[in-house]
Amino acid sequence: MAQEIRYAGSENFVGMPIDGYDAPRCYLLEPVAEALRKVEEDLRRQDLRLKIFDCYRPTRAVAHFVRWAHDPDDQRNRADYYPDMDKPDLLDGYIAPVSGHSRGATVDLTLLQCDDGACEPLDMGTGFDFFGPRANTDSPLATPAQRANRERLREAMGRHGFANYPMEWWHYTLQPEPSPTLMYDIPVSRPTTDQLMARYDGDVPGASLLVLKDGVPVVRRGYGRSDLEHGIEAGPATDYRLASVTKQFTAAAILLLAQDGTLDLDDPLRQWLPSLPAATDGITLHQVLSHTSGLIDYEDVIPETMTAQLHDADVLRILEGQDRTYFEPGTNYRYSNSGYALLALIVERASGQGFPAFLRERIFLPLGMHDTLAYVQGGPEVPHRAFGYSRIDGDWTRTDQSQTSAVLGDGGIYSSIDDLARWDAALYDDRLLSDESRRLAFTAVTPTDDSAVEYGYGWRITGDSLWHSGETMGFRNVIVRWPQRRLTVILLSNRNDPEPYRTALEIAGPWLTD
Repeated sequence: MAQEIRYAGSENFVGMPIDGYDAPRCYLLEPVAEALRKVEEDLRRQDLRLKIFDCYRPTRAVAHFVRWAHDPDDQRNRADYYPDMDKPDLLDGYIAPVSGHSRGATVDLTLLQCDDGACEPLDMGTGFDFFGPRANTDSPLATPAQRANRERLREAMGRHGFANYPMEWWHYTLQPEPSPTLMYDIPVSRPTTDQLMARYDGDVPGASLLVLKDGVPVVRRGYGRSDLEHGIEAGPATDYRLASVTKQFTAAAILLLAQDGTLDLDDPLRQWLPSLPAATDGITLHQVLSHTSGLIDYEDVIPETMTAQLHDADVLRILEGQDRTYFEPGTNYRYSNSGYALLALIVERASGQGFPAFLRERIFLPLGMHDTLAYVQGGPEVPHRAFGYSRIDGDWTRTDQSQTSAVLGDGGIYSSIDDLARWDAALYDDRLLSDESRRLAFTAVTPTDDSAVEYGYGWRITGDSLWHSGETMGFRNVIVRWPQRRLTVILLSNRNDPEPYRTALEIAGPWLTD
């Protein structure tokens, strides 16, 4: 759920961080949060989302607002927030010594329209916290389109028990309130790392967490269990199936072969895989690496006759029967597991080695990643192996393998946070990849279906961060790097929920604000 908690910063009508807002977080009572989750679920089916501006508000923050309203000399933000009102009039219905927000059942929010991964706020006629009649939910000063957008929000919230405050189109309270007489003054603060990881702890499928600052582990520990049936605890040496975090290694393998002069990134795909159909003629290795090839998703066209686990060679056989692409190569972006499975085959053909052997000899052993491998059934066993689980009907059920789990290039590597620390260190210098190869991997080639994210070679790029997530049956993982800050967070888990990227960002928060 999108959040922009204004009172933790200076973009608000007071023009400074508000007392009690030590972090930009949304806290609500549990029944309120659950009802809001249901609103969001409904809206996503309509390509809409919520964006939250404020939730629980400590009473000390309310007192800060009142002090500001009584200061006639502070008019710095009048033009933006109350251009048509005198400041003392704000105390009549807008700013009061008591706020329902302090009971933990009120939320301020708006609607986002999301098309092709890009989300934009709907026009509501005023911004959040605008003081004046134009902000009244049913104001005749709003255009018909703006009133329709406000009504759309009111209907969505009303379906799950939220009532609107008529003077402010963004203001909603769950009815009946869970604690209508209890006011709170607990600061809105950043949770500790252990609090953020609490859902992974105990006798449940767990996680391993690593935070590296300047190459030194400042957090390195496991939570919960890597194997529920045998009660084995997760730890720094636990090996998880990386899923799509594998792609950065597959890309690195291709870059190593390009460094060797064995292949060129502009080579046509069919130069290495000539059995592919004619529709793939214009595709280059560069386009496959950056998900701009337009290759058909093999998962969507698996023949009914293929019932056993698939391997990378099976992906090629499937695509040999697909004489089409989603778009002209290089003209668009579409995330492609197919492409990375084919890249693994190209590594084999260019090097004369099996993909697992190439990774081991050229990447894992040189970096001291002795517990990392591309897992093949019947080959070396995964050391300290975590098994995957999914929550089904309230119980954790082992769901370790799927039909596509044996495909290596798009997601078949197992590794630990200790080994990934060695990988992270190698990405700062030329001990493995040359300066030029690292530049290629970390440079944005294309926008993606998320307006905040671009893609390089096996890496997503958001602002000054490089990251990639990985999700497969029973595993969810993420690595997030801020190279300029020498900060990395790696969170590996053997469970289907929760999504770890946001948790990793929150864990990084204290080091990003230093």
